[in-house]
Amino acid sequence: MRTGTTGGVMRAGLMGMACGLAVVATVAEAGPPARSANPGNVAIFPARGQTPDQQRQDESAAYDWATQQTGWDPYQAQAVLGQQEQAATAAANAARGGAIKGGAGGAALGAAIGAIAGDAGKGAAIGATGVGLTGGMRSRRAIKAAGGNASAAMGAYQQQFAVWNRNFMAALEAKGYTVR
Repeated sequence: MRTGTTGGVMRAGLMGMACGLAVVATVAEAGPPARSANPGNVAIFPARGQTPDQQRQDESAAYDWATQQTGWDPYQAQAVLGQQEQAATAAANAARGGAIKGGAGGAALGAAIGAIAGDAGKGAAIGATGVGLTGGMRSRRAIKAAGGNASAAMGAYQQQFAVWNRNFMAALEAKGYTVR
């Protein structure tokens, strides 16, 4: 490679960009990894000399069979569970903000009432404390309810996954695999 001339530098630069683009193109074509047909990560051992390709096909067929038998798909349920967790987090965050907003609103109301009575500062303090405490109790109840809903959803997911996984494992055992 000649670096003493402008043409040599340009060629070297273009070659470097071409190599860089080739790497980016290769990564872009690869895409996201495929989902596993074995979401429970059970250990599957071929007992009848099945090839790795045959095992992948059998795992995929077992996944489809377990999903059909249970009427439940672990990846779809996982996506729904994620949405429910986000909603619970948003509800809890909104409830936390409610206590602060309640205290600020109470202070404003208390200041107005206190101004009429002659002491706006004392009225603001009383209003903020009273309404803030009420908002805080509501906030804690909302946070507890959101957490309870998320826990119940997770429990239901785990219970259904156990049923699905038993079907998945049974399908593989029927195809001649040892499953643990």
